[in-house]
Amino acid sequence: MLAILIFSFLLVILVAGNNSSAVSGTIIGSKMMNRYTALAITSAGYVAGYLTEGRFLQHAVVELLPFRPEYVLFAIIASFIIFSIAFFVKVPISLTMALVGSAIGLSLKLRYTADLSFLTEIIIAWIAAPIVSIVFSYIFNDRLSRMKHRNLWSYAAGIKLMLILTAVFTAFTLGANTIGFLGDISGTGALNEVLISIGSVIGTFFFSSGIIRSVSQNMYMMKYTNAFSSQLVSAIVVEISTIFSIPMSNTQTLTSAVLGAGLSYKAKAIYLKPFFYIVIMWVLSPIIGMVFTYMLA
Repeated sequence: MLAILIFSFLLVILVAGNNSSAVSGTIIGSKMMNRYTALAITSAGYVAGYLTEGRFLQHAVVELLPFRPEYVLFAIIASFIIFSIAFFVKVPISLTMALVGSAIGLSLKLRYTADLSFLTEIIIAWIAAPIVSIVFSYIFNDRLSRMKHRNLWSYAAGIKLMLILTAVFTAFTLGANTIGFLGDISGTGALNEVLISIGSVIGTFFFSSGIIRSVSQNMYMMKYTNAFSSQLVSAIVVEISTIFSIPMSNTQTLTSAVLGAGLSYKAKAIYLKPFFYIVIMWVLSPIIGMVFTYMLA
């Protein structure tokens, strides 16, 4: 259905733009790369993840949205309206979680009995992912900070290189999971893949907010090791979720990983208010999606 493809294309633009600063903000802000080079590798990561692993989310689409295209369109439109408002007013709503909530709202409206076992798996994953991200980021960053280095300059250069590679990996996992989820909803044909890929590039270059102060920087000042450990743990969690066809919020795992890295510095003051604000929005995102789609359908 053409309308589903169009709205999925528009959502991909917003998603790619919204996440670009989280993916490449550190390497741009630290002058490791210029803005356009960093955004180019970010968009390449999105497209590569979507084209190679995006199909892994087909199972999630089949289980959550087994409806006729005209009904699926309601869920997409509802998610588009919700995420568009959140995007422009800078409210951190998760599109992935809102979409799943929209699917549940559609099931309730159409009195369809969804696969409760799969929904349970998703909910468990959403609860476990931030906990795992916090714990492993804490351990990883703590070990990095305790390491002794004979050549500090070589160590710093190595961390910078790993940070660039991790940014690419983060973009790849977001392309595979969130963008893959949207791409699978719109369809699997060649035209769909081309438009979703183009949307990823457009969003990265023209709708990214550039070097903005993210929630992680509001918690505490990021160092290279913090950014590296946080992004790596977050990307691994999202990649594992993709393999098991679980729609996962990149902001959920990244924010949690950032908190874990910050907690590893026991003498470091952390401003927790942004984190709690994000947690509230994690809870509200699927509820808003469910209610809005139920009313719209």
